[in-house]
Amino acid sequence: MNIKQIFRDKTRDKLQKKLLDIGINCDLAERGIVEEKLFNPWHRTSLGIININSDYLIKYINIIKKWGSKNDPPRWWIYFAIPFKTSENKTDYIEVKSIRKKSFPVFGKIKSIEWKFNDKGNALGNKITKSSEINSLSKELGNIKIQSLHEKFSGYSIELEFNKSPFPLISAPNISMNINQWNALNDIGKLCIENK
Repeated sequence: MNIKQIFRDKTRDKLQKKLLDIGINCDLAERGIVEEKLFNPWHRTSLGIININSDYLIKYINIIKKWGSKNDPPRWWIYFAIPFKTSENKTDYIEVKSIRKKSFPVFGKIKSIEWKFNDKGNALGNKITKSSEINSLSKELGNIKIQSLHEKFSGYSIELEFNKSPFPLISAPNISMNINQWNALNDIGKLCIENK
């Protein structure tokens, strides 16, 4: 193994292995494809796409990294994409996000999940709030943000920021995924496309 491989961010590889371990048929896409631009502003970097070949609403995953600095450790966001015909009008934008409430700031245990949503996300947000599986998902893995996609991308995106580490690392810490968590993510997708 050469030096470049040793210091390469392997977050995408780790997540793919977790998915394969729970029976999800998936592969690593070629680098540079258009899907890497999903929620990828200039100050962040896509680590590449994981294609989902199994029959699920989530069709691909984009892993985004923001490089850290001296006082700001790196951060990673995982975007689970659900292609679907949505409105081309950006005023129909839907956003639903979780806020994890801790028993003690920074290192405390998660005691509850609170959901916030915009006016267009009211119906979807109310359904998600009532799902014990989706609440458990956020409690176990990290904050979740659900957004409708318009213009270049059509459908929905589920953003997940895995529990953060206070230390600078090459690859994302705490990458995990079991079948119940994967099913809960797809339950979110089902609620999205059924949303009226």
